Amino acid sequence: MRALAGMALALALAGCNMNSSVGYIEIKALPSSTALALYLDSVRLDPPRNGNALLRQKVGLSKLQTDGEGGHLAVLCTIDVKKNRITSVTISTASRPPRCQCGRSGGTDAAGYRTCVG
Repeated sequence: MRALAGMALALALAGCNMNSSVGYIEIKALPSSTALALYLDSVRLDPPRNGNALLRQKVGLSKLQTDGEGGHLAVLCTIDVKKNRITSVTISTASRPPRCQCGRSGGTDAAGYRTCVG
């Protein structure tokens, strides 16, 4: 009986991902009524509800993008996702083109894109 319980415990622990390095991205769209197609690392996101969305994302750099000219994606900003942290990004659509406003900024990268830090 103990051997069976030990095997069940071992299988349960093996099923857990002990090295799950994830963080969160909070996206706020201003004004919230604007329908803007957003992409995170080229994956289209569902429109934010009431202008807000909270996404679970692997740790590392992610690019927040929108539809650009000629069918290409235009980078709005780079997001540095930290483990167990929330990185806040506000997308301002009142001006054209839309732009990122970071809760905390890590400056700009070589291409001139803003980097948001969690």
